[in-house]
Amino acid sequence: MCNTVRLGKEFTCNRGKNERNGPCKARLYYDPQVLSQHGRQMPLEVDTGKPHNCPFGRAVLDHPDIVKDYENAWQYWEKDDVEKQSIYDAIEEQNELEEAIADNKSGKWSVGPSVAPVYFDASGDGSPIGADFSSNSKSGKLNLSYGLTVAYEAGKKVKIRSGVHRVNYGYSTNGVLFSPTLRAAATDKLANIDYSPNSESIVVQSKESPKNQAAFNSKEIALSDAPTLDGKMVQQLGYIEVPLEVNYAVLDKKFGVDLIGGLSSLFLVDNSVLLESNQLVTEMGEANNINSLNFSANFGMGLNYQFSPKIRFNVEPVFKYQLNTFSNVSGNFRPYSIGVYSGFSFKF
Repeated sequence: MCNTVRLGKEFTCNRGKNERNGPCKARLYYDPQVLSQHGRQMPLEVDTGKPHNCPFGRAVLDHPDIVKDYENAWQYWEKDDVEKQSIYDAIEEQNELEEAIADNKSGKWSVGPSVAPVYFDASGDGSPIGADFSSNSKSGKLNLSYGLTVAYEAGKKVKIRSGVHRVNYGYSTNGVLFSPTLRAAATDKLANIDYSPNSESIVVQSKESPKNQAAFNSKEIALSDAPTLDGKMVQQLGYIEVPLEVNYAVLDKKFGVDLIGGLSSLFLVDNSVLLESNQLVTEMGEANNINSLNFSANFGMGLNYQFSPKIRFNVEPVFKYQLNTFSNVSGNFRPYSIGVYSGFSFKF
């Protein structure tokens, strides 16, 4: 005997009353907490607590209490619904029953690929490169994230998910002047960058500061015709991201809406600083003030469409606020990313 708490009166299935070996006579009840994907209530078996899939097909349910004592009958059925249900309603209910049985047989785990365009930028003033670049304009870059997502259905409306993703971030510091010299003094180098061997003699200054412009013009140039290039400094970061998030289903139908919240751990795997001017690209080195382990706070919304009980398509715009990308910055530089993640999930 099933231990399910029943909130409605028991009744019997009278399907197959005109068929051989019928009627069904299975004992049934309704639980207002158990609904189909379309929000309708489904008959559950008293013995198992599972949705009833009658082997005799569609027929009228036997509700003697409704006929004999309508006032005290089971509260969720109307008399007209029992006596005058159309063939279209009957077919729809049967389809819902079959979907519910398929859902009941599906597991609680799901897995699927995910890919997203990701825009990385920062709010506030300041610069992680150095104080001289705090007033320079910054511009974010559009990059790519891709990986695998695994989710566990912890409750009817709650999923806990994680996974592994490869994500690239990048942004540019504009208004930068740079040129090679015969030799660059230690004071000419940026403290937050470890220069590559081929870039030791490059002097980099902010175009926004008149003081720096005058200092730059006084540097010893390697050749009289060595150009002073006007361009930008590009910082590129690559991470392996491991999120831990909770999905709460606001709408759990064929078309669903979720709220998403959680944290991500980001493990640094790529770190480079480039100088760009027109078509010329020079590798400057690596930033030495980037933490090898970074965390982000994630907030978003999920839109999904269920093709079948086991296959779902997801589109999820997510905002991720970076908590500790840099170990030190000049000013108030707060990086963040915005991505639109999409992909299929397969339930098992």
